[in-house]
Amino acid sequence: MRAALRWWALGLALAGAGCDDAQPQPARQAPVADGGPAADGAAPDLGPADPDGQAPDAAGDPDAGADAEPDAEPDAGPEDPTAPGPFAVGVHRGELTYQPPGLDEPRTLELVWWYPTTATEGDRVRYAGLIVRPQVLGGVPPAELDGGAPVLIFSHGSQAMPEQSYFFTEYLASHGWVVAAPEHPGNSTRLLGGGPPNLPDWRMVDLRPLDVIAALDHVDALPPEHPLAGAVHPTWRAVAGHSYGGYTTLAVGGAGLAVDEQLADCDGPNPSVPRSCDFVREAAERLRAGFADGRVAALVPMTPPASRPHDGAPLIAAGGMVSLQAPMLLMTGGLDATLPDAEHGDLLWAQTVQPDSLRAHFPSGAHFTFSNMCNLPIAVDLAPILGDRRICEPEHTPPQVAQPLINALSRAFLEWHVRGDDRLRPLLAPAAAFGAPHIELSEVTP
Repeated sequence: MRAALRWWALGLALAGAGCDDAQPQPARQAPVADGGPAADGAAPDLGPADPDGQAPDAAGDPDAGADAEPDAEPDAGPEDPTAPGPFAVGVHRGELTYQPPGLDEPRTLELVWWYPTTATEGDRVRYAGLIVRPQVLGGVPPAELDGGAPVLIFSHGSQAMPEQSYFFTEYLASHGWVVAAPEHPGNSTRLLGGGPPNLPDWRMVDLRPLDVIAALDHVDALPPEHPLAGAVHPTWRAVAGHSYGGYTTLAVGGAGLAVDEQLADCDGPNPSVPRSCDFVREAAERLRAGFADGRVAALVPMTPPASRPHDGAPLIAAGGMVSLQAPMLLMTGGLDATLPDAEHGDLLWAQTVQPDSLRAHFPSGAHFTFSNMCNLPIAVDLAPILGDRRICEPEHTPPQVAQPLINALSRAFLEWHVRGDDRLRPLLAPAAAFGAPHIELSEVTP
């Protein structure tokens, strides 16, 4: 019952954001006045926070510049890596259908796209039909980029929605990336409205990475009539995700799953996930083979679980991180009460040997630092419903500080590994202390 209330509350918080058309909405983040982070590594000054956690423009008018046509290419000169890029952001809703192994019926996923555009007017966009985002445009053509845009697949958290981290997806699109975020039916907010039933745990452990692989297949074979046909690069691919989506990211990157540990648990006197046992036994060989997808050049898991948070049953096998096939930027929060570091992030990082992998640890970051949850005023009232977890507390790094840093580090990592563009790579050097004291950067130990 508590779990149902917990995710009902999350849906309520998300639904409560921007649903009043009469309320003014903030504009996209503006560049910092000094052109970048302070010389001492402190977080950039983004100005006073507004209700959505975004910074106002330099003149203080949240609507200033909204009608200005963005440049097709970035201007020369120093760049503030935390600021939005030169493109406006288009949004498209579609779906894909595929046949997962072990299911009798095909599986249909909603797919939400963010992409760069040079359009200045378009249809109004509402995330999940409720969250108004005047900063983004629907029904507009993608920008024409030489060679096409790199693509990132974003996997949402448990019982969340594709748009849950729109600060991140919109930012990447403004910098010339296409982001495609599939809904994971059976583990999304649609459970709140009579959607597909919640599926057994290991069935979702299996289906989530299959959903991402299906999204990659879909991107690689867009039909000519698709709005983004011809707009994406043929090979530049990456995956990111938050919480359970962080697990999904690791699985698609090649992390080994705790199949044998789960089978041993199922054969014990009190299985932790009895509904999953028959499925795990039937699919054990396929699950052991894993979900590594060689198309993926970079991984950005945000607060991923090493095990199931409510009973400790392992998801990633002991030593499973050794089999990663792409470099990883692991993001964790020191005040994460949902997936505490000692039980999750620290364990995963200690196993990591993939070259060029990094960890960006936010000592005062929490679980929802990596989503838009704490941008919403209602979120501060949800702690009792969410199981007395520390959700959005004063001691947590504020969204308007953390999210621009998450964006900048992610883009620096993605541009380097996906596009081979290392202009932002200096941000990733631990000695550079980018974002200090809000971030601690670590390199993988050889």
